[in-house]
Formats: sequence, structure tokens, C-alpha cells
Amino acid sequence: MRSAKRMLVIAGAVFAATHAASQPLATGPTSNDEKLPGVEILHDRADALLPSARTETGAAFLEATKRLPTRLRRYLWVNQKFSVAYSEAQYADLSEREKNPLRFRPVTELAYYMGIAERPLMDFLPIDLVVHGTDMESPEGLARRKILLYNPRVSTQGWLLASLGADVTILHDQVRMSGVYSQYKDYGTVESVIDGPDGSLRFIRADWPNQPAEDMGDGYDIVIVSDWISEGLSIRSAVPPRWVTPGRPMREMASSPDQFLGGVAQILAPGGRFITYAYGPIEPRRAAMSQPYSNVRAPYTAEAIADSGLEVFVLDADDSDAFLEASIATDYREPALNDEGIPTLIAAYTIFVKPSTD
Repeated sequence: MRSAKRMLVIAGAVFAATHAASQPLATGPTSNDEKLPGVEILHDRADALLPSARTETGAAFLEATKRLPTRLRRYLWVNQKFSVAYSEAQYADLSEREKNPLRFRPVTELAYYMGIAERPLMDFLPIDLVVHGTDMESPEGLARRKILLYNPRVSTQGWLLASLGADVTILHDQVRMSGVYSQYKDYGTVESVIDGPDGSLRFIRADWPNQPAEDMGDGYDIVIVSDWISEGLSIRSAVPPRWVTPGRPMREMASSPDQFLGGVAQILAPGGRFITYAYGPIEPRRAAMSQPYSNVRAPYTAEAIADSGLEVFVLDADDSDAFLEASIATDYREPALNDEGIPTLIAAYTIFVKPSTD
């Protein structure tokens, strides 16, 4: 019985476009030489999204999916929801209480690249927006550019950008990220998929900026925060959805959004850009059902923006049409418009630019 449980894998079957169906720890396919479970799903989604790309870089980001390396299943200590993951070395340092809900199980390639319900390829949208009007509109312009991704829940976006020649840092504070992406092949030099220099990918785990991040450095050309910072995600709500603890935000941060903005201002290179991109269903989606992530406005105060020294390029710009188009292309299953003719998904973005020293 015990050995049978150890053979369970994180299933990677069918999922909806807006919120991919969760992949419980249940019997599913394992990696083999003929079929790589997970990667073919990313290939199909990239093909579906390509017509929606607005820059050459966005298109190259999606095309690079075809060159993602094979990730055979790996055994990790995980909980039932796959919200935490530990390598054997990390597991050895846990207390008995922390070990109790964990099981030693294989993680499939799909779970490696897409987690439980993540849509990493949708980040082509903020990438398109933040590079627009710069020499980074073409993928060759990413060569040796420093890019920081804050708290993505998988490493896929970082690997794709690195394969276009960028030097990518993933800054996060997630236990699962540290466990899943702990092998030497998960980071380091990333072979270029275009005619240009190789890129690189590294991970830093820290509650930044409150906690110093070792080797964080500065001089970043782009900082991207996707689906992590907005008024709906970041502000503490007295009456949140039932799955969120009252008084806590949906996306926990060690610092306030204003403090985070100040930290980003310090690490951006002159001329560097910082984008926050947020999306969600319209509010109310159903009567008497609160959806805080429908509030996609930027949570930064006017005082914090002024103190940061950053210039506002765009503030709370609407991107709902593009997000809805991309969602429909990847099998969004609800009507595009509600009974009042309003799009059923909403998206907005804010871009700051650090003034040049010229």
C-alpha cells in the first residue's frame, strides 16, 4: 500500500483556460521518450496565443516554448495541494509537525512548468507592454538585459526570457519554488534559441525589500510583477472570499506595495521600466460573491510614487480586450460579454520609468 502511494503523480490532464483545473496528487502519466506530459500543452497554447502578440519579443517569448528542455519527473516532499514542496535535503531540516502532512511523490513535467493552475504564457501580455517603444521590442534587444520577475509561481517565464538572451532573476518568497527548482539544471546558463548570446536564470528567495536579498544587485532594465500586486490582491479586506483569512490580503507580501515601489526604484537602471499587471473576472461575477482580484488598480499612493522618483508612464491603463482575446484563444469557457455587454474579464497595467541621468 505504501509503495503504491509513492507511485502517485501530479496529474496533468485537462484544465480550463482562465483557471486551469487543479492537478491533484493522483495517478497520471509519467515522462517517457515518446510523450512528454505537459510540454505539448504549452506548445498548443503558445500557438493559440501567437496571433495576439503585439511585439516581436512577445512572439519570440511564445515561440521559445517549443525549445523548453525536457524535465523528467522528480521526487519531492509535497502536501496534497502542492502548495509546498521540499527536496530531501530540505525535508531533513523540518520538524516532525512540519513533516506530518507531506508525502514523497513524483512531480510531473506539467507540474514543473505550470504548477497547479498557473498560466505562465499569459505573461507575454505584460512583456509586450513593457518593451513597447524600446529597443527591446525585438528579441535581439534583450541580449544581456537584466530582468527581474517578482513572485511568479513557476519558473517558466524566466526560462523563456533567458532563452532570448536576457539575464533573469526570479525573486520570490515561496517554499514550493525553492523545492521544485532546486536542481542544478533549473538555473544557470540558458542556451539561446535565437541568433545571440546565451542568457541566464537565477533564483533569490527573500522577503525583499524588508529582508536584504543576497546578490540582488541593481541596474535592472525591466522589473515585471504579474498577478501579484493590485488593490484587490494587496489590500487587506475585512470581508474577503471564504478562502482568504479575514484581515489578510490575497497575495501576501512582507512589505507594503509602497515599500516595494521604493525598493524597485533603487534597483532599476536609469531608463529602466517597472510594470505591474493585474487581471480578474468582473465584479460581481455572481450575486453576493466577492472577488477582490476584480479590483485591478495599482495600490501605490501618490506620496509613494512621488518619493520613489520614478516617472509614471501609464497608470491603470486598460488591457481587458487583449487579455480577453488571449483567454478566449486558450479556451476561456464563459461568455466574453455579460448581459449588460461588459467584458467578463478585466485587466489593467501600470508602468513606471526611472529617469535617465543624461
